[in-house]
Amino acid sequence: MARYLALDLTPDGILLAAGSVSRLGQVRVDQVLTWTEAEGTPPPPLTLDTATALGEQLRQRLKDAGIAPAPVLVAVGRGRVILKELRYPAVPPTDEPNVVKYQAIRELSESPDDVVIDYTPLSNGVPEGERRSMAVILRKDLLSAIQKMCSAAGLKLLAVTPRPYAVAAELGRAQANGLAPQPETPGAAVATLLLSPVGGEFTVVRNGEVQFTRDLPAPVFASESTLLAEVRRNLTLYTSVGSQYPLGALHVYEADGRYAPRLRAALPLPVHAHDPLQGFVPELHQSLRGRCAALVGLLVAHASRSLAINFVQPRQPQSSRDPYKVRLVAVASLAALLLFLGGVFGYWKVHDAEREIVQLQRRKQDLENEVKLLEPDAKRLDAVRKWQARGVNWLDELYDWSDRFPHGKGVHATQFLASAIPPDSKTGKQPHQAKVELKFKAPDNQAATHLYSELHYGEAKYYAGVRQTTIAPNSDYAISANVNARPPQEYTRAPEKFTPPDRRGYPPSPSTKDGKEGKGKNR
Repeated sequence: MARYLALDLTPDGILLAAGSVSRLGQVRVDQVLTWTEAEGTPPPPLTLDTATALGEQLRQRLKDAGIAPAPVLVAVGRGRVILKELRYPAVPPTDEPNVVKYQAIRELSESPDDVVIDYTPLSNGVPEGERRSMAVILRKDLLSAIQKMCSAAGLKLLAVTPRPYAVAAELGRAQANGLAPQPETPGAAVATLLLSPVGGEFTVVRNGEVQFTRDLPAPVFASESTLLAEVRRNLTLYTSVGSQYPLGALHVYEADGRYAPRLRAALPLPVHAHDPLQGFVPELHQSLRGRCAALVGLLVAHASRSLAINFVQPRQPQSSRDPYKVRLVAVASLAALLLFLGGVFGYWKVHDAEREIVQLQRRKQDLENEVKLLEPDAKRLDAVRKWQARGVNWLDELYDWSDRFPHGKGVHATQFLASAIPPDSKTGKQPHQAKVELKFKAPDNQAATHLYSELHYGEAKYYAGVRQTTIAPNSDYAISANVNARPPQEYTRAPEKFTPPDRRGYPPSPSTKDGKEGKGKNR
């Protein structure tokens, strides 16, 4: 619940209530502070000269009473304002404040620069096409003094309103909650009587609107007869100016029952006593409870946002709205919003791209650094590959030679010699990588010629310097060649299946004895 302070500037001092307002508009009064003649030293009259000192003393009294600062609503007495009921032709709502203030200024005897004017519309009750409003006028120096006092007290001023309007708000709350009876005739007006040792106020309210209000001077409380005469005078005055709304009852704000019974016996209309603090602050003396009606009314009006008069924020003329202009402004606002969102999105995309570029540049730099670090290894690897290229794949070579060798009758290999050829020690060149020499026996030279042709003509790319030699006796042959290195995938020969030749009697024996032993072993 939000906390607020309600302050009533009475003729004999200050009444203040600390209360809270819920979101649903429920009002609760927690504490009441009185600073009047009854407490001994009353506050000085509020003026521009005394406002600062008065505010400082008020701040100290709030501190002593344990009341924390909060936004404040202020009520001023009926005698501090001027009320004028105005009638004017029906005008648009945007022009009404100017019309009302113009008529109010015409009837003023003071300069418009010295006053603050606010107004509240009234129910019509007049011929069609005419409007009524109650204009309320307050001197600017009093408003400035109130603002200065609240500033010195450390309080935020929310509203300044006449006391009769605060009392009307309190009466509406009491009737809605069943704390005060409704008028017997629907739509009838009711009168309220606010009493104090230094004067009072007589106010007539109908449907929450203040229809009539007068200040009661202090001398009328000298005796019961003078008070009764003053009440009758006010009833007569109201009847003469507002007879179309007869009074249904009189509500007297008091808790001790001092005046209500006597007024009830003397007046021709119902009289009800009403305690505005019923259910709140039970420790407050009964003689002061009735005087707090305006304090409760200020909180009620603020909670329901129905404060009719507020000199802090008076009604101002409103500029008329062109529907086409409103649409144009809406379209322009939408376009500006889309442009802004597009700019934000573009900026985000550019920022994201720039961040990605930075990351890629860092990645590129890292890779370049890695390449520099790996350059020695790459050179060594290239040297190893070149060294490997100088060698011959002997397994594949043996495989090809096996396929290439003639498998005829009487053809036998006796020796296969293979050796690597080192690079030239001076030039480092290596035209050929290896040398192969194959010796075999054959019944004729056809096998040797065939093998020579295979190497010299068929595979000259891989073999150079192919030589065929016949060794005595004529059945021994030798084939030699220089071998060029080649990658494994270029070894494409696939030996066919063949029937191995009869190897009995091989190798031939050099003597008869050796031949017999050899035959025995071969068998």
